[in-house]
Amino acid sequence: MLSAKRLKQIQLLKTKKGRLKENLFLIEGKRSVENYILKSDLVQEIVISDLEIESNKYIIELCNRKKINLLTAPKKIISKLSDTKTPSGILGICKIVQPGLKDFDAKRWLYLHKIKDPGNMGTILRTAAWFNIKNIALSVDSADPFNNKVVRSAMGAHTFINIHQKIDINIFIKENYLLIGADQNGKSRLRKTEHTKKIMLCLGSESEGFDMSFKMNLKKLISIKKIGYGESLNVAIAGSILMNEISIK
Repeated sequence: MLSAKRLKQIQLLKTKKGRLKENLFLIEGKRSVENYILKSDLVQEIVISDLEIESNKYIIELCNRKKINLLTAPKKIISKLSDTKTPSGILGICKIVQPGLKDFDAKRWLYLHKIKDPGNMGTILRTAAWFNIKNIALSVDSADPFNNKVVRSAMGAHTFINIHQKIDINIFIKENYLLIGADQNGKSRLRKTEHTKKIMLCLGSESEGFDMSFKMNLKKLISIKKIGYGESLNVAIAGSILMNEISIK
């Protein structure tokens, strides 16, 4: 049974400060919890409504098999931990892994420069996982990648990718990455010979793009040709198109 003390501790994980202090984040929903348990070792604890036990026997079996702590609570208590309008009745508490910045043999990296919208961040992480871009570097002043909305939008990507926070882009210049930036006014296209190089795709702030000091580090500015109507593309959509373009097929 979930104690009042443990409830308060878990509630803190809804805040960035609490996540940083405990090095934990929340996931929610039957599908999400099952996916995280099956595809990673991130899940440390499950909290489930006493009304949902019967319909989640497989998850309970997985918890027993992987020795994951299982707590039960009334649905109204679960609602206090949920960020959704219709709580699912099951949550997972997962550890935040801090990967070492060392995978410089990887042919593709993604750099997010001051991406602040959690929905965009989550969609970008989900797309990166789809295109097998496992390493994501974040600048300072980016959204918290373990924010509840980011995690929901990422749809399980956190089980696959490595997230590196507060990273200086200059590290990748020293490691001989070709730094390319998505820019509405970009004119360059990737040449076929450049596809064989180590590439760092950089996506800039939703409202401001790249500041000048950052832009100076980029070797190429590329854009997506408009053939119809519209002022611009959302950063997550533009990022998805460009990730497809640089992906190793």
